[in-house]
Amino acid sequence: MKPDTITEPFTTLIDEEIFLRILTILPDIDEEKIRIDLENNESLITITASGTRVQFQKKIVIPCDVRLLKKRFSDGVLEIILEKTLPNPSHNQP
Repeated sequence: MKPDTITEPFTTLIDEEIFLRILTILPDIDEEKIRIDLENNESLITITASGTRVQFQKKIVIPCDVRLLKKRFSDGVLEIILEKTLPNPSHNQP
């Protein structure tokens, strides 16, 4: 049975010069139930995860174009490493 409500997980975005690191807390989730969607044209990353008792979803606006470099899931913590590519000009407009 799928959970009725969607919860927004605790998430931190860390800017590290040429990388962006995203840390998301996803307790009681199996790694194969995690989906990451990266939409550079909208500067958006969406993390979705479903467990037996809880469903998580988090949308994060990314300040530049990126590519997914690495993801790791351990002890309920999802770490996503994004490599910055070209700056997104829409974020530089007043």
